Amino acid sequence: MMRNVLVLLMALAITVSCQTTDREKDKPVVSVSIVPLQYFVDRLTGEAVEVNVMVPPGASHATYSPSTSQLQKLSDSQLYFRIGHLGYEKAFMHRLQAINPDMHVVNLSDDVRLIRGEEIDHGDHVHEGGIDPHIWMSPRVMLDRLPAIKEALIATYPEMEEQIASNADALRADMEVLDERLRELAGQMRQKTFLIFHPALTYMARDYGLHQIPIERHGKEPSPSLLRHVIAEAREHGASVIFIQQEFDMRSAELVSGEADVKMVRINPLAYDWFDSIDHIMDVFKEHMK
Repeated sequence: MMRNVLVLLMALAITVSCQTTDREKDKPVVSVSIVPLQYFVDRLTGEAVEVNVMVPPGASHATYSPSTSQLQKLSDSQLYFRIGHLGYEKAFMHRLQAINPDMHVVNLSDDVRLIRGEEIDHGDHVHEGGIDPHIWMSPRVMLDRLPAIKEALIATYPEMEEQIASNADALRADMEVLDERLRELAGQMRQKTFLIFHPALTYMARDYGLHQIPIERHGKEPSPSLLRHVIAEAREHGASVIFIQQEFDMRSAELVSGEADVKMVRINPLAYDWFDSIDHIMDVFKEHMK
C-alpha cells in the first residue's frame, strides 16, 4: 500500500514538473539589464512573463559579457528595459539589437536629469566625466520612470492591461510611501555625509540632500594620493559609515575605514528586492547618521 502511494506521488510530481516547464515555455520573455528591473517587471505583470536578466547577481554591470543562454532568451524577447549608461550596455546593446531587431528597447535614462562624474585631467587635455548610471537607486527617479515601464508593458502585452494597470497603482502607492519615509529621514539626519567604494548612491544623495564621497573614481582603483584625500575629506565632514559592495575589492575601503574610523556596511544595489535594498540603506542611515 505504502509503495503504491509513493509511486503515485512520484508520478504526480513528474506531471506537475512537466506542466510547470510547459507553462514557463509558454510565458512571453522580457529582457532587462539588471536584477532590480526584474523586480519591477514581476510586480507589474504578476510574474506572468519570464524575465531574462542580462547581468546576473554577483556580476559587475561594468564588465559582464552575456552567455549563450541569455542571448537565446534575448532573441525571444519582444521588450527590453535598459538602464541607459551601464558599461555592459555601452559594449553590447548594439549587438543585442542586431540579434533581435524587432525587440522594443526602453531606455529608462530618457527624461532623467543625469549626473556626470568629475572631469578627467590628462595634463594636456581634459575629458568630460562619464554619466553615472545608477538611476535605480533613487526612489524619486524610479517613481518618475514607473509610467514608462508600465506603458511599455501594456503596449507589448495589451491582453494584460488591466492587471498591469492595477499592479502599477499598488506599486506606485508603495513607492510614494518609501519616498516620503526617505525624505523625512534625510531631513532629520544631522550627519549628511557617507562614504562608498563604488558610487552607486549618487542619485539618492542628490535627490534627498545627502553627500556621497566615493573611493573608486572613473572606474579605477584609487591611488595612494586619492586615498589620502578621501580620508581627509571623511574626517573633515565627520563621516561615520562607508558602504561596500560585493563585486568590488574591499582593501581600499578597509584602509579608509581604519584610518578615518568609519563603520563598514555591506549593501547590494543589484539585489532583486528593490524595496528591501532601499530599506536596508535607510536602516544604516538611522543607525549611523541620525
